[in-house]
Amino acid sequence: MTNSNTTVLNEFSTQIVLFPAFHHAYTMLQKSVETTQQRGVPNSAMVIGPSGSGKSTLCEIFRDSFGPTHEETYPDGVYTIRPAFYCSTPSPVTVKSFAKTVVQKLAPIGKPADLRGDTVELTFRMLELFKTCRIRVCEFDEFHYLVKPEAVKAKEIVVDWLITLINESHRSFVLAGTNNCLELLDERPALARRFPYVIELKYLSYSEDKASDYMILLSKLDEHIQAIANISGGSKLTDPDIAARLYVATSGNLEYIRMVIHGALQNALPHRSTGLNLADFKRAAALLDLKLRQFECPFDEPLSNCYHKIYDHNHEDT
Repeated sequence: MTNSNTTVLNEFSTQIVLFPAFHHAYTMLQKSVETTQQRGVPNSAMVIGPSGSGKSTLCEIFRDSFGPTHEETYPDGVYTIRPAFYCSTPSPVTVKSFAKTVVQKLAPIGKPADLRGDTVELTFRMLELFKTCRIRVCEFDEFHYLVKPEAVKAKEIVVDWLITLINESHRSFVLAGTNNCLELLDERPALARRFPYVIELKYLSYSEDKASDYMILLSKLDEHIQAIANISGGSKLTDPDIAARLYVATSGNLEYIRMVIHGALQNALPHRSTGLNLADFKRAAALLDLKLRQFECPFDEPLSNCYHKIYDHNHEDT
């Protein structure tokens, strides 16, 4: 693959589409930070949803909205400024592993993290770093590790520690994980009071309405492909011939949608003058484990079969 094609694929991978449901979730995160600043009391957010629904992407773009990590010079020295902080919950989860992970991630640029001491000392160091780094929001992804059976002994202790951390830091927090994380709020009213913003992300539903989340996503990705790859001929992602098959292949899972489109674009770049075609998607899907169960590859099937499967998928829980 040529360097120019690699650059196109890298650019496509970084494109983010704030379709309506995703934009609403982003707005709720903004509201949690604004409310915390206005009330002087932490009003944090929990983002829940299945794997592939966009939780990590949402957290990362929200973190990036506060600006990059940089250094500032003051009379008493040079400080690393991190307006927003993001890390994954360590596994196995303990207070000490959590505190060590955060302290390590917040270490000043070019300096080793000081991981000495017990839990109390590490927590105190965390709080000091929150101040010196001028952190406004702290995000912990993969928080469902705390509701796994093997974490049952540590759960109460970690939740107590988190509540104390929120109280003493006076900052907004974002916890992201699967729907099982709601158990933590149900079991601990003290934690629930500190997380009044609960944001649920779901897989996309199929619709050919131009105003639907699914079609807005595909339309914006079509625009990005045309802009960065100069591919304007061939099929569009929004064409029913592609959109319906893509939905059957992915069940609306955002991560799988991006995987298949990325693979199809990769296949199309060598013949970009003729644009994307069904064969590009078929080759891309053939290399991926898309959990299609009993289904054949939808890019091989008649379009009518795909519509039947979409109908069955939409009514399987009714």
